[in-house]
Amino acid sequence: MVTLIVPSKQLKRVVKDSLNSSVEKVFIGIGHRSGNVYVVKDLHECPNIAEKPSTRFEADPLCLYDIHRKAESWVLEIVVLVHSHPAQPVPSAEDRKGMEHWPLPWLIVSSLTGDYKAWMLVNGELHEVTVEESS
Repeated sequence: MVTLIVPSKQLKRVVKDSLNSSVEKVFIGIGHRSGNVYVVKDLHECPNIAEKPSTRFEADPLCLYDIHRKAESWVLEIVVLVHSHPAQPVPSAEDRKGMEHWPLPWLIVSSLTGDYKAWMLVNGELHEVTVEESS
């Protein structure tokens, strides 16, 4: 079982920012991993530069680079990819393709309801990830 631990305050901010947004929001979480536990220390929003940002997301590469540099300087790593959907928090076919390239938890927030779930592709199979909030 995989567990994702996210600071409560930051998770609430992501949900608030995602609710009723006209574009899919994109956040990258840095932290550390211990076995099957991914601990988020900080979440950073990246501009969505997708051609159709209302239904797709593509994080700005410069933002990703900056987050990688920050993680390295803090001796951390990217541990979660967060984005919103104008639907239920379930991975799309496009998300599943992305999960093959980013083998870490994906937290999806519904911009309609604020509900969220995390997912991870393990050996080609989609698994729900347990999300816990930290103080």
